[in-house]
Amino acid sequence: MNDLDPAWLRSFAAIARAGSVTRAAQQVYRTQSAVSTHLQHLEAAVGARLVERSTRALALTSQGLAFLPHALSLLRAQDEAHAAVRPAREAVTHRLGISEYFMPDRLGELLGVLRDAAGGSQLELLLGTSAPLQRHWARDEADLVVVTATVPPPGAKLLRREPLAWVAAPGLALPPGQPVPLVLLGSECPVRDIALAALARSGRAHHLQLGCTGSQAAVAAIRAGWGVGCLNQSAITPELDVLTRRDAKRWPSPGRLSFYLLSRPGARPLAQALSAWAR
Repeated sequence: MNDLDPAWLRSFAAIARAGSVTRAAQQVYRTQSAVSTHLQHLEAAVGARLVERSTRALALTSQGLAFLPHALSLLRAQDEAHAAVRPAREAVTHRLGISEYFMPDRLGELLGVLRDAAGGSQLELLLGTSAPLQRHWARDEADLVVVTATVPPPGAKLLRREPLAWVAAPGLALPPGQPVPLVLLGSECPVRDIALAALARSGRAHHLQLGCTGSQAAVAAIRAGWGVGCLNQSAITPELDVLTRRDAKRWPSPGRLSFYLLSRPGARPLAQALSAWAR
């Protein structure tokens, strides 16, 4: 009896799944001619025609259908044999930093996407403001970060842009001619810089009513009526009154907020999945 080369079996299993030598070759990372040769050797070794060739596609013969479960069983047995003696791999942990402004209402969905892309690796998530996240990146303490910035960080990829809007609690009284009370984040926040620059261009008087260290605190303060805030589209909660939408003449959009992605080579699958999801 002739021995069966595992490479032949893998090519045969790929043909069974794909119904095409071309697609099977892509699955096993070999050339079409190599996959065809593997099939010929396998059929010669078992003494049976396993695949019926037609002008449109490939289909398993009755012998091929009967042989397929055994081929898959042999491949599983080989994988299990390798695993039995292979040293256990040390768990890989990817450290991710995500801006609080980045689609916060869809964070659970994003975490599911990242979990699926992690391939069994462990994940550590830091949700925070962009300046500390960029410092983590600079100190090589993160494998992937999503940050906001007015100037693109070196090596960053533009991930998403969102319009900014002025928001307040419904019914907030803003006496005409009085300085606008503001609720903003700290001095390192790009949204703060954009908002203050917009007010300066318009010559509108304002004062900082409350400074916050995180966007969640700022949103809570705005909802509580402390003053007017500036938020990107995906960070605006339903309870807020969007002044830019209601009265665009008095409250024009301050501009757009850019999100940038920085990732290291080891986190490429995560970066690709995140980029596709964020479109």
